[in-house]
Amino acid sequence: ECGTEYPVQCVPLRSPFLGPCKQNAHPIDEFICPSGKQIRLRLINAASGIPFRFEIDQHKLTIVARDSAEISPVTVSHLHIPIGQRIDVIVTCNQNPSKYTILISSRNSFQPSHIITGPTPTMWATALLTYPESRAKNIHSINISEILRVDSDNPFFEYQSLKPFIPRFARPAIRRIALSFVCHWNNRLGIDALEEWAVNNITFEPPKEPLLQGNFLDNTLDHVIADEYPGHVNNIHATHIHHFEYGQTYEVLMINNDPQQHPWHLHGYSVDFIAAGKLPHVQPLTCKQTQRRQINEFDLDSILPPLNSTPPVLTAGDSFSIPRESYVLFRFTANNPGPWFFHCHMDWHISPGMALVFSVGQNGKYKGLITPPPANNFPMCGPRSNLKYNSSTLLFSSSTTPKLRISLLITIILHIYYLTL
Repeated sequence: ECGTEYPVQCVPLRSPFLGPCKQNAHPIDEFICPSGKQIRLRLINAASGIPFRFEIDQHKLTIVARDSAEISPVTVSHLHIPIGQRIDVIVTCNQNPSKYTILISSRNSFQPSHIITGPTPTMWATALLTYPESRAKNIHSINISEILRVDSDNPFFEYQSLKPFIPRFARPAIRRIALSFVCHWNNRLGIDALEEWAVNNITFEPPKEPLLQGNFLDNTLDHVIADEYPGHVNNIHATHIHHFEYGQTYEVLMINNDPQQHPWHLHGYSVDFIAAGKLPHVQPLTCKQTQRRQINEFDLDSILPPLNSTPPVLTAGDSFSIPRESYVLFRFTANNPGPWFFHCHMDWHISPGMALVFSVGQNGKYKGLITPPPANNFPMCGPRSNLKYNSSTLLFSSSTTPKLRISLLITIILHIYYLTL
């Protein structure tokens, strides 16, 4: 036990992962479960790099939603929550009144396959599901050591089991965009090698100024995006942007040649997943191997649905994981204008470039997007960081175009109108 009063939560120190408890242990969290009732838990994996397994001793979990989208209910004994994903479950309070252990444990799937040779140190945390009628001081405890020894969760569970509440079919797509990613090691400084992640050999660099700010000030994209420069191995550093025409449906093929899973998140959209599986012809990677042939979209042509087909939607959401050495295929209709960030959800992968922007517009402009004007003296970003926005000088200075002055005036009038409603 850790702490002076029952019950408490053991908080492992960072090094080692399962180190001694902190002396000032935090009282364990309790969730009330009235007998004969049902409760809804909204689970969020807010970790930066580790998927979690969630379970409650002697209780089933009925999954009813993922990423806020309703699904056909599926009942499980435990569930796997990828990084950044939100899962809603219903718990039926039908056991003998008592206190039951809620266990959250980390999964091995975030590690490269060639370094997983057996059980690895696993982080875990607990809480309590408490029946208010219970007077028992004892807790029904899960055999934690047995659970930590097992890491056999189905990596394709979300695509096979979390089906839409109302079955539907995907719309035909006009074009397929294939995205594959790889890690390069940059040792240009002559010290420890640094990771450089690249999507289609482009390592993401933030734009010189926010893309919406550039759109608001009527700038061309060339004045906003970052300057390109070469990377370490066949990659370039640039503001990676894919353009999508408003109103059209597109198909995106994500190819993960990497020996570890990657969680991805697309802002601004919920997409329809229509296929997922292991990459064909992948040779096992060993510690002595440094490279192997990368699987590309042409290797998958024979197993993917045609662009003009209407396959059933397997599941829908905005956060998803691509299992190691696997692919995921989704479609979406570009009906939300603007620049939307699409990125790996691991902090140490997004920072060195594993990201891109989905830019949805018409003829290169975000038509119909009404941007409220910034306040006077609002600091500008990028090359304008030495300037502050001033509506009077910006609206009526000779450096602004009539088109820009009119659009800003209309935006301000609309903004004032909505404030007075």
